[in-house]
Amino acid sequence: MRTPGSKITIFALTVLLGFPLASAAAENKQLSVGIGLDYATGDYGTGQTTDSLAIPFVVDFYPTKRLDFELVIPYLYQSNSNTIFANGMRFSMARTSRRMRPSFNLDQSQSGLGDITLTTGYALLLETETMPLVRALFYLKFPTGDENKGLGTGELAAGPGISLSKWYDNWNVYGETRYIFQGTNSDIGLKDYFTLDGEVGYLVSPNFFPSIALWYATPPSDDSSDILEARLKVKYRISDDWHAEGYLLRGLSNNSADFGLGASIFYNF
Repeated sequence: MRTPGSKITIFALTVLLGFPLASAAAENKQLSVGIGLDYATGDYGTGQTTDSLAIPFVVDFYPTKRLDFELVIPYLYQSNSNTIFANGMRFSMARTSRRMRPSFNLDQSQSGLGDITLTTGYALLLETETMPLVRALFYLKFPTGDENKGLGTGELAAGPGISLSKWYDNWNVYGETRYIFQGTNSDIGLKDYFTLDGEVGYLVSPNFFPSIALWYATPPSDDSSDILEARLKVKYRISDDWHAEGYLLRGLSNNSADFGLGASIFYNF
């Protein structure tokens, strides 16, 4: 296994690929592109089940040792429009919007481009034997999804965040928090909200990294409640150029998905 000092030298790949790689040849790569498939089902507190699929196209770019970018372009399908997909989560819209817009057919399935997001990270502190890796984050969501179809909020969203990560031999502990300003779409009842993400993983081998995670968000709309989800995640390095990820999701609150799963594959340049 690598020493803590060598983990610092592959910080770029920890950000880009989500878990450390043993290959020296891969350490010089600064660009990763991937595509995924995410499925979720639940009523999200609305009383009607929504089945949804998301196909995100992801670009990760690491131009310097400390700076990284992630662009996500999602294509969405949902069995009805009782919920809205935005900021990587699904939540219910305000009931007033349903009453005031009778032409909005909630029971009809919808598909199309979702809201595009861009996240920037900057390493304030690199990991040492005693100190964690500390990254400042800034999140930006563009209103490219059709709000009338429930594929987006129709508003620009942005917010700061911070993450910490630390290795203890083969164990990795990760924590992240963000505060998102959503804009003022009163039809949907948007609210600014806070998120908290915690994850613990174990490096079984240089190629295989399973982890468990909890994700929490305060209510993102007037008609939703707190969101709490648990995930079992697996990341696997296929080669220096390819890696894959997968997860199972279980909702732990009334406004969460009941169940979800997903997989993605990335190519590293």
